[in-house]
Amino acid sequence: MLEEALNWARRTFDTSVVSAPDGTVHDRPAYPYIAFREIIANALLHRDLDHWSAGMAVEVRLRRDRLIVSNPGGLYGITVDRLGRDAVTSARNARLVAICQHARTPETGARVIEALATGIPIVADALAEAGLPPAHYIDAAIRFTVVLRRQAVPVIHPGSDLNETELRVYDALAAGTRSVADLKQELNLSAPNIRKALRELRSRGLVEQLGGQGRPTTYRRLSE
Repeated sequence: MLEEALNWARRTFDTSVVSAPDGTVHDRPAYPYIAFREIIANALLHRDLDHWSAGMAVEVRLRRDRLIVSNPGGLYGITVDRLGRDAVTSARNARLVAICQHARTPETGARVIEALATGIPIVADALAEAGLPPAHYIDAAIRFTVVLRRQAVPVIHPGSDLNETELRVYDALAAGTRSVADLKQELNLSAPNIRKALRELRSRGLVEQLGGQGRPTTYRRLSE
């Protein structure tokens, strides 16, 4: 699955022509392949494999301005704010990780993973080198999502005056348009609390409502 995802990326990502210091020109993908590989490997290795997620898949969505990768199950043994900062490796599927340390990819013979907590720093370095914004990580308890963007957009940080529920709803909408039912399932919040948070986000011009009046109602971030 990892190799197939990389092959898809090579076929699908937009490319631009860039000049190297030695005068040669190269095709540069919209998103660094090495960053994409690390994100996919993490999603496959750390997804939840319990019975509740048996029918759920790792999802990859490529949109005009962003790339979204999500997997069933939130973070395990670590929080979003520690990702890439602490040399911590916490494996939900410890046996699978141990196997993949020794397994090699069929095309190149390279090891599948190192399991040295280097994945997130590699993603950060590759994006910075390509002049792209940092990855945006969203832990929604039953789903973990990584969003890569082509250009920087305004980001609401936890230090703002939004409350915790509003921040969680706003972060969840970074992965795309959502209904109240979607947000309720992803965030494990009550519908009234979600609607209250959405009203506040709309009043601040951060979120807009789509549909209504007999049509399905969904919400999206205006910065999208």
